Amino acid sequence: MDSQSVLSVVVLEDEALIALDVEEALRDAGFNVLAVISSCADAHKWFEANSPDVAVLDIELRDGNCAAIASLLHERNIPFVVHTGSSSETVREAPIFLKGRWVSKPNGPSELTDAVAACINARSTA
Repeated sequence: MDSQSVLSVVVLEDEALIALDVEEALRDAGFNVLAVISSCADAHKWFEANSPDVAVLDIELRDGNCAAIASLLHERNIPFVVHTGSSSETVREAPIFLKGRWVSKPNGPSELTDAVAACINARSTA
């Protein structure tokens, strides 16, 4: 999609190598990665002043489960991709994650970028 170059993405990931891979895949696909954040506390602070087109988030960050961030995204109508290796047990405890598109780790870069594009496409047709 040609318009990806103007679409902004924030990545919430606490594993440095995975964060680098995700950021690179998104940039290579033409997305504008605004930030890569590794903790819920930093994410809350970042979202006070920023609003991306879409977010990619791992369920477990450096300081715990990011269900509150997922709820914030949903309330602000920001679509999100849940990019995780977490078990389905987490979803039973925090069903807000079902509001996002799921991409299980490990995965290929196109699977993740396709999910991000699908989030944006679904938002623009809603």
